[in-house]
Amino acid sequence: MKARKLLDVIAALGASAAVSLNAFAEPAAKGTVYFAAVKSTIGQGICVEPTAVPFYEGDGGIDVVKRTAEVTVQESEYGDYITAFKDEDNGAAVPDEIKAVCTDMTGRNTQGQLSALDYTPESGWSYFLNGEYAQVGISDYTPADGDVLEYRFTVYGYGADLGQDNSSWGGAAALVPAVNAKELIKAAALADKTSDEYKTAIEALGKFGASQSELDAAAKALSNASETSSAAESTEQTSVPDTNSVDTGVESVAAVFGAAVLALGIIAVSRKRS
Repeated sequence: MKARKLLDVIAALGASAAVSLNAFAEPAAKGTVYFAAVKSTIGQGICVEPTAVPFYEGDGGIDVVKRTAEVTVQESEYGDYITAFKDEDNGAAVPDEIKAVCTDMTGRNTQGQLSALDYTPESGWSYFLNGEYAQVGISDYTPADGDVLEYRFTVYGYGADLGQDNSSWGGAAALVPAVNAKELIKAAALADKTSDEYKTAIEALGKFGASQSELDAAAKALSNASETSSAAESTEQTSVPDTNSVDTGVESVAAVFGAAVLALGIIAVSRKRS
């Protein structure tokens, strides 16, 4: 009878351990999107530095952005879109090229954020997917592993200051050549953010009118630095990782089942003696 009760206790402990293990489990990410937000058209560089962002089952484009930045989302009949990023004004001067075409610039309408209609009536946030001007709204974008998602703030010609030529429909011609920052953003998101190469990369990414060759050179320098660093770490690493350094709850589960095995052994000995 005592043995039966002990077995019942062991079974209860096992069920509790299973629940404990499930509590520690987290949903697996479906992939990674590399994200950045740039405000070079007002001379202020980077709004959100390049970041590797995990995404999960059911996530949309706005979910990826929200995981990295604090944004304001506007609903519309054409889908939700982002109108503002939380952002501080660092006081940097607006580039001369922008001043020349935007002679009546104002400033920010709300402290602590950068929003559509700040500075000019044509301003707002546009996004680029894998270096190309997006052809769908952010609410219609479904993340894919390895994508590079970049938001850029425009103040002139609805993207003409971002290299978009709108002259075909009566808008402004591109003020600067279009560039593709995909490789630079991805390399920067994975890089050592204390390195000189990273600082140079951020300067290039946040520079208004940066050429494609500047962006590519910065990306290459980052990749080379990362490869050198990884090789050095691989050479120096000789110790075995301490598997007990992270408390995942697995140790407690193992302890429960260890106790169960010990109890079964006691039962067996008890029966043998009787």
